[in-house]
Amino acid sequence: MADFFDYLNWRGDLSFEQSPFNKIDALLFAHISYCLFDGVISQSFKERKTFSQVAKDFAAVPDYEKRINIGFLINKRTTELMFRTAETERFRNVELCGFRSIYNEENVEQFAALTFLIDNQTVIALRGTDDTIVGWKEDFNIAWLPQIPAQKDALEYIKEAADAFKGNFILAGHSKGGNLVINTAVKCGEKIQRRIDKVYNFDGPGFTSDFYELQDYKAVEDRIYSFYPEFSVVGMIFHHPKFYEIVKSDAFAFWQHDAMSWQISGKNFINAGDFTDESKIFYNAFNEWIDKLDTEQKKKFVDTMFCILEASGAKTNNELEKDALKATAKMLTAYAELDKERKKELKNILSMFKDVIADDIPIFKPLVLLKNNLRISV
Repeated sequence: MADFFDYLNWRGDLSFEQSPFNKIDALLFAHISYCLFDGVISQSFKERKTFSQVAKDFAAVPDYEKRINIGFLINKRTTELMFRTAETERFRNVELCGFRSIYNEENVEQFAALTFLIDNQTVIALRGTDDTIVGWKEDFNIAWLPQIPAQKDALEYIKEAADAFKGNFILAGHSKGGNLVINTAVKCGEKIQRRIDKVYNFDGPGFTSDFYELQDYKAVEDRIYSFYPEFSVVGMIFHHPKFYEIVKSDAFAFWQHDAMSWQISGKNFINAGDFTDESKIFYNAFNEWIDKLDTEQKKKFVDTMFCILEASGAKTNNELEKDALKATAKMLTAYAELDKERKKELKNILSMFKDVIADDIPIFKPLVLLKNNLRISV
């Protein structure tokens, strides 16, 4: 099965003049944005480094071993991929700048962005959901908040980038980053909209159905390219765009969200015929259910789901993975303290995820154990 590393072996010697920027390059940049570039790449758009230099500086950081442990849900070969990309003729002289990273538990905010400069082409990559529980909760807050903090951060970022650079932009994001790039393209204002060439959304959570009826969405719809694996969970949260590609993955179930499992041929993905039955069932059931809720009910749904997860005391999936049994015990205690109505709500949530929940994923494992302890029939 061909992946990013095969792509770099096949096409890493081709300049962008010989082979223009494509969707595989876009996903590659979106995935590399998960690297912890704090202090390695300047926050300024004026201070730029070649990809080759960034790799050298990253290798020399004193906390290197800590940085390469990005988290349980981010592929462990991500840093290796970054180094391999920086070695190639195609990418080594690409300039990187404008790295931003924000994490705020109180605001339920997780955001990071990075700009790549290829000759006269500007590519902005917005990081997706990381290993933190906060990052996942912010995803679900899309259900009821008019604007999540990361969406606000992304809009501010592109406006600053638009002032710093001439010419047009390409936007790329995986997971929550996919949601951010679409939202940014729609809400950045007509002046910046005209400068957006393409928007690449890779398995990002969607929006409410009325979002796609906005005139500002229709103004950029033909420039939005969405991609999902066959077994998609994150991309099936809320409504997705009507035009998309389904990509074959060599991973199992939820792990297909990992972009490094997506199958590549040349400068294209290998396409699948359809989503799995589990993904389609979840998409239809979840969205039919949540569309019936008002704003307060949606907020309550998110608060109920995450008050149990947060009761575990874990801040990241890594921490959940280390002691799922202990986390479950704390969650059961928190469950016992819920009122009758909220207990019913949690059971509804667990039932909703019955076809896509995976007991080997840290954020799901305590929920599986909780479901089993509560003898919830799903």
